[in-house]
Amino acid sequence: MIARSRNRRTGVNNHVGRATGNTRVDVERIRAVPIAAVAAELGFRLNRRGGGLCRLPGHEDRRPSFTLRQSSNSFQCFACGRGGSVIDLVMTMEGLSFLQACRWLSERYLGERDTRTLSRNRASASHLAAPRSTKAATPTTAPDPELYSWILDRSPLCSDGVAYLTARGFSAATLQAFRIGQIGDRAPLRRAAVDHFGEQRLRRCGLLRDGRWGAELVFPTRYLLFPFLVAGVVTYLQARRPDAQSDYRWFCPAGLLPPAYNVDALDGDQANILICEGVTDTLSAFEMGHTAIGVIGANARLEQQIIARLRGRNVVLVGDRDAAGRAFARDTVRLLSQRGITAISRSLPADIDDLNDLLRQQKGLVQ
Repeated sequence: MIARSRNRRTGVNNHVGRATGNTRVDVERIRAVPIAAVAAELGFRLNRRGGGLCRLPGHEDRRPSFTLRQSSNSFQCFACGRGGSVIDLVMTMEGLSFLQACRWLSERYLGERDTRTLSRNRASASHLAAPRSTKAATPTTAPDPELYSWILDRSPLCSDGVAYLTARGFSAATLQAFRIGQIGDRAPLRRAAVDHFGEQRLRRCGLLRDGRWGAELVFPTRYLLFPFLVAGVVTYLQARRPDAQSDYRWFCPAGLLPPAYNVDALDGDQANILICEGVTDTLSAFEMGHTAIGVIGANARLEQQIIARLRGRNVVLVGDRDAAGRAFARDTVRLLSQRGITAISRSLPADIDDLNDLLRQQKGLVQ
């Protein structure tokens, strides 16, 4: 059995294991695998100090916000708020469980095979550990549709948000259909949510994080709010700044990877489905009359239940016109083809970076 605790000062997850078989692996030894080497293998391109663009699933980083902390052998993204140990990095990037991530690291970096059980060398824990937190362990993070819906209901779209989205080519009908909102002042919204639901419940669904002045809502003031709807239920929220600046562009609930966007598009019997990168490209496809779902981030992977619902359809992959977008389209076509699903990729015109650029060009909004 594996128990998890979280060091709130560093963001590093500490896992305590109890061996149940003959094979034993020291978890602390695995956690000591140099994170810089692992990050490089996972596709991060970092400078000598360990900084660079974040490649965590669901985060479309345009300005370097990711860093490695050599002193604790950990990582942190200051934009999306995620961080943790080398094991957490593998779990997040590869979509693995804790046990699977330990096996992944053991086989590649420690020369160990068939890792079945795990134990922790308590005596050696201090050489990696950051200062212990006196706060209680954070419960496992999980979506909370009731709380997400409560936040959305109290976050109506404001005039500046409407202006920005209109300039991106989205009609009022699209904004209404996808129930796009906008965070007002996050401080009173946080207080009201805590009064209504309690702080621990907000933390469990990733809506609270520890800021400089204490607990704060993960979504900044004035950010646009995009709900992920399944049969009308808000299963996830993602926030975006309402301007063209690239700093801290997207925010997600802490500790929760974004699912596919607009999966209700698969409820019908449409023969052709577009798979796009991100929320705004999915909205752009909808605005142009296509049936589309979105994968959040070029490094994200389609869930098995989504793949199953694509069977019998013609799937078209449209990634951004960059290396990551091309790799996303190529790898997803290969994945779907291996599962017997007809899939092709379509390239964007040379002067178009993504589907939203194409939409704005078609509507004459490109200056």
